Amino acid sequence: MNAPIHSMTPGTIRTGKPRVLTMARALALSGGPFDMPGWPDKNLHTDIEAARSTGLSEVVVSGTQWEGHLIGLLVETFGLAWFQGGEVNVKIPRSVRITETVQPKLRLDALEENNGYTLAQLTVWCEDSSGQQILIGTAKCPLSREGGKAI
Repeated sequence: MNAPIHSMTPGTIRTGKPRVLTMARALALSGGPFDMPGWPDKNLHTDIEAARSTGLSEVVVSGTQWEGHLIGLLVETFGLAWFQGGEVNVKIPRSVRITETVQPKLRLDALEENNGYTLAQLTVWCEDSSGQQILIGTAKCPLSREGGKAI
């Protein structure tokens, strides 16, 4: 497989598919085990009263949901190499509400030669529909010099 990373140069930006965050997905991710008595679990990601008790005006989606969309973009970019050495370090600076559309993005910052392999360094983020960054961070993934396969 020839992953997109092989045609990228520093400064290249890739974007993932925009996705709407739904209550169904929030319940599946944050509601606890489906067979739990009283499902779903009442928390700020699944229940308006629980959200209000923490000072929020509405239910907010767990950041791990859109972080997963970012990981999907990294897998699309690096292929199997991502699973063999990819790393991500992110922060979530703001909450996102149900029905918001989010989009993962990445920028290749550098390709560094390092003892027989190339290390791709990236800036990563997710944006909401207004363009605000709702997840920010960095990622890196080692690639061998032979065909881009991970070491």
